[in-house]
Amino acid sequence: MAQYRISNAARADIVDILRLSQTQFGEQARQRYQALILTALQATADTPYRIGSRNRDELLPGLRSYHLIGSRQQARSPHGTVKSPRHTVFYRVLNDEVIEVVRLLHDAMEVQLHLPDDG
Repeated sequence: MAQYRISNAARADIVDILRLSQTQFGEQARQRYQALILTALQATADTPYRIGSRNRDELLPGLRSYHLIGSRQQARSPHGTVKSPRHTVFYRVLNDEVIEVVRLLHDAMEVQLHLPDDG
């Protein structure tokens, strides 16, 4: 099983996403979204060039993206599934065994403003 490494910025994104989800939609919604994020991260690590992922070299060399909606059906929690995921995972393939998750950003965000400058 391949692994993923989460940048500090992506870790902060996840905390913020889950906090907002709980505040706006409740504990069960947070648990559903958490299950979805974890499923998407592992699926992306296992198959970085999976169907639904995109090359995002126009943003940063080596960057790829994968929208959470691609893992919605696989993400099962005792409380159901997320109906309308609104976040995209931005990541780099480090090698055959590890991806680096750079950010998890909401659909409404201007992606270029939230990516690292270390291209």
